Amino acid sequence: MKENPKVSYPLYESFKDKLKPKRSQAQMVLSKVNVFSRLSWQEIKIIENAIHIRNYAPGEPIFKQGDPGSGMYIIIEGSVGIFLDIPNQSPKQLSKLGNGDFFGEIALLDESPRTAAATSLENSTIIGFYRPDLMIILRTKPALGAKVLLALSEVLAVRLRSTNDELVKITRHLESLEGSEDHE
Repeated sequence: MKENPKVSYPLYESFKDKLKPKRSQAQMVLSKVNVFSRLSWQEIKIIENAIHIRNYAPGEPIFKQGDPGSGMYIIIEGSVGIFLDIPNQSPKQLSKLGNGDFFGEIALLDESPRTAAATSLENSTIIGFYRPDLMIILRTKPALGAKVLLALSEVLAVRLRSTNDELVKITRHLESLEGSEDHE
């Protein structure tokens, strides 16, 4: 029995790449961020129209501690350090974030001062998604805005639980130190 060679359809071959939806780099990054990961591609396109993409040089601040919160940031490429300014000391680096990481999301909910600074550690391309843009989406596409807010609240709940767990560990450790001092 003779094997059938792979059948080719030249007309289809010339169009098949055009039939595949093209996804921008920003859409691909957004789709992987918890706050947007459950959105459809159509909804991601709406978010993409609201974002701002900017390049940062090494050492360039994204925001400073004490600045009013304006929105969240997502790293497309590069790295960002989160720093705590301590009086009479050099800033303490709390974390280093890389491709696909996001930060500053609490500012989507309120405009309270930033509790830490964010600085680009290398040439970085970063998405900014700001509170006024979210408010426009909430007014014009309320179902989409609600999905984003629900996902945002889930992210914040996970982070708050993690912080609470760390506080419990620190408290227990301090109590054990105090207990050992009492026995000396």
